[in-house]
Amino acid sequence: MKKLFTFAVLLSAATIANANLIQNGSFEDTNQTNGTWSVYSSINGWSTTNGAGIEIRNNVEGVASNGVNFVELDSHNNSAMAQVITTSAGSLYELLFDYSPRINQPSTTNGIAVFWNGTLLAEITGTGGASNSWVTQQFFVTGTGSDVLQFAATGTNDSFGGNIDYVQLNAVPVPAAAWLFASALGLFGIARRNSI
Repeated sequence: MKKLFTFAVLLSAATIANANLIQNGSFEDTNQTNGTWSVYSSINGWSTTNGAGIEIRNNVEGVASNGVNFVELDSHNNSAMAQVITTSAGSLYELLFDYSPRINQPSTTNGIAVFWNGTLLAEITGTGGASNSWVTQQFFVTGTGSDVLQFAATGTNDSFGGNIDYVQLNAVPVPAAAWLFASALGLFGIARRNSI
C-alpha cells in the first residue's frame, strides 16, 4: 500500500510540474464586459494573421468553458490568430483546447482549423445546439525551439463561427513517464505475486 501511495504522489508531481506554455490561453487578459463582444487585431499573447480580427465574447451566444471570455474567429469574416511559443527543440508537448460549435448554427459555418508550425493538425466542426457544448481537443506536437500555434475559421464566411477556449500546451515528461510506467508494472507484479 505504501508503494502504491508513493506511485500516486510521483504521478501527481509529474503532472503538476508541467506549466502551461500558452500565454492568455483562456483569453481572460482582455477586460470584456459581461454580455458584450468586441473584435481585436491583437490581444495579449495572440495576433491576427488573417481576416478582421479576434472576437472576444463574454456571456454572448453561450458561456466560456474556463473563466468568462472565449474566442470566435469568424468575427466580421473568417479570421485567424497565432501565438509564438518558446519550446525545447525535440521535446514532446500535449496541446489541448476546448471547442464548441456556435449556438443554433450548422456545421458548415462552425469550422475551426488548428495548425502547428504551418502544418494542419485538424479541422473541427459541429452543429450548434441550444447552448455551448465544449469538447476538449487533444494533440501531441514536437517543439522546435520557437513554434507557431495558429487557429483559423474555415466555415462559411458569414460572421458566425465555432468557439475556442482554454488553450494549453504542456511538456510531456518522457523520462518521468517512462519511470512511472515501469514502477507501475513493478507494483502490479508485486500485487499479483501477493495474491497468489
